[in-house]
Amino acid sequence: MDISSFYTDHWREIEDERIARYEEMFVWQEGHKALLAPAALSPGLSVLDFGSGPGFFAGGLAGLVGPQGRVAGADINARFVADANARHADHPSLSFHHLEDHRLPFEDGTFDRVICKNVLEYVPDLEATLGEIRRVLKPDGLIHVIDSDWGFVIVQPWDKDTVTRFFEAAAPAFNEPYIGRRISGLLVDAGYATPEVRLSPFVDTSGRGLHVLRNMAGYINRFQTLSDSEVDALLAEVEATLDAGRFLFCLPQFLVTAAAGT
Repeated sequence: MDISSFYTDHWREIEDERIARYEEMFVWQEGHKALLAPAALSPGLSVLDFGSGPGFFAGGLAGLVGPQGRVAGADINARFVADANARHADHPSLSFHHLEDHRLPFEDGTFDRVICKNVLEYVPDLEATLGEIRRVLKPDGLIHVIDSDWGFVIVQPWDKDTVTRFFEAAAPAFNEPYIGRRISGLLVDAGYATPEVRLSPFVDTSGRGLHVLRNMAGYINRFQTLSDSEVDALLAEVEATLDAGRFLFCLPQFLVTAAAGT
């Protein structure tokens, strides 16, 4: 994969080891309901999960809108889409669609809600994507973005400079690593009504954050933006802290909700 397009390409082609990590990382959790609260989901709504991955989150959304609602997932990874459709084959109101580009295979005004969870940081053309999402929203529909800002990461035991150096070395994995702070303004530019912005901290002491760090280490190793020996030493330091019960990973999630506008 070329470094200039890696931020998208590494989602089109995913190795088995990373697939296995995502099968653990992306499972639906009751805590996700708090992240979705500003979207005001209710039974009967039609919802698009943009960047649906292996489909676990869309399955949770389907539970929130009930059997009278409808959830569609869309993703650029063909394996994710196939696995998600197979996983939810017995759910008639839940379907998954493979995307080749930013264009969505839905009619204008199809959805009451579009949920974008940890995906907009990777898209190649945010203006085009936000415009396409606005197209498929009903006039009174809402976009709800849940996304990170990689300038706000805490990894214990690393100091701030180490965290910055590590995530800057992993920068080829993101088109917009600071999407959290930017998305509100981008939505306004795209014609949405004034967004509501909230912040929800993700705080982990159990080791789940290690999945994130190992993914980043894989990207760093691919492009040798840090030496293998330094990356190995940093991960070993974190793992030792986890074993000692002193591990902390914190990454705030920006929750940004906006109406489609007129």
